[in-house]
Amino acid sequence: MPPTEAVAPFITEPAHLLAFLAGIVGLVFWLSTLRPFQTFFRYLPPLIWMYFLPMIATTMGITPDDSPLYSPVMSRILLPAVLVLLLIPSDIRGIAKLGPKAVLMMVAGTFGIVLGATVSFWIFKDKLPEESWKAVAALSGSWIGGSPNMTAVIESLDMPKTLVAPIVIVDTVLAYSWLGLLIALSAYQRQIDKHHKADARVIDELAAHLEAEQATQSRAPRTGDIAMMVGLALVVSQICIWLGGPINLFFTKVLGFKQFGEVINAFGWGILLITAVGLALSTTPVRRLDFCGASAVGNVGLYLLLTSYGARANLNAILEAPMFVAMGAVWIAIHVAVLYAATRLLKAPIFLAATASMANIGGTASAPVVAAAYHPSMAPVGLLMAILGGVLGTPLALFVVAATCKAISQG
Repeated sequence: MPPTEAVAPFITEPAHLLAFLAGIVGLVFWLSTLRPFQTFFRYLPPLIWMYFLPMIATTMGITPDDSPLYSPVMSRILLPAVLVLLLIPSDIRGIAKLGPKAVLMMVAGTFGIVLGATVSFWIFKDKLPEESWKAVAALSGSWIGGSPNMTAVIESLDMPKTLVAPIVIVDTVLAYSWLGLLIALSAYQRQIDKHHKADARVIDELAAHLEAEQATQSRAPRTGDIAMMVGLALVVSQICIWLGGPINLFFTKVLGFKQFGEVINAFGWGILLITAVGLALSTTPVRRLDFCGASAVGNVGLYLLLTSYGARANLNAILEAPMFVAMGAVWIAIHVAVLYAATRLLKAPIFLAATASMANIGGTASAPVVAAAYHPSMAPVGLLMAILGGVLGTPLALFVVAATCKAISQG
């Protein structure tokens, strides 16, 4: 019986697709303001629907799971600009008060990914294709800091093209589904923290301080304010992304440190520069832009990013790589178990656990979304944790996961 030809999605034009996704953002938030829906959205916050509605649309064939709108437009233009706007309001002193508990939760999440990779591969190795240890290493790179790490590992290990598609499916479907579940849990964070006897006072105090600062100094934005936000975000982000290329060449070609190219690519250098510049700007009068809505504009960008993540997760793709998906599910379950144990041991709030998890599995694009779902003013915390994961991802994937899984496959 001949294979069934794939049916083209109903919406493919990038401009039409952007309008569709932006319409979802506007519709969901409008419905959340209506009194009959307020109880519903209190338990299932709007951010969940930013992810799941596009995912359903893609699964039904309305939207594509791949589009120039998602990449490069959103990933290379919108994401860097959003990061600038979210970093400008950063209260560095306040974030520092989160202390070692935030770092320990991030380390626990990373350890859970490394452990989950080796254990799940050991369980499924006989049911996977040859050289699948390379695919596990590449996916572990993505799940410790984000997609740039996965690309670096794929190139470093000279991975067969036949193994790329399955790990992309696992990365897309499972990682984004887990993101949706973490956002859903944000509606129950008080109950969860109370059950675990977690001490969330530092986080609550920092969030309250940032919110109080907004309440006392905020004002209605003027045309000039919006122009400055958009101009600053685009100029700073694109200069940083452009400089990422020369910096990468300087370390790898001029100084001969080829290992830097394995750890971080040009785009990764650009993101690090954006972070440094954004944090530096947060200590200057530029931070006052947040009092007229810089973080609000940034959050709208985040919501649009989230709709694009949901649109990439076609549930039908699960049928194309069932063993890889099963392995990935066990993998994430081990990661969650390790984080749960660390949460109980450290009495850490669910905010830190969720943010640490997505800082590993989702990276710089997704961690601020999850952090903002729990505390709207805390997106910078998620970004900083994700950057730590981005630095660790490639070396851990290459030197720990790849070596271990290769040994398991040969044993």
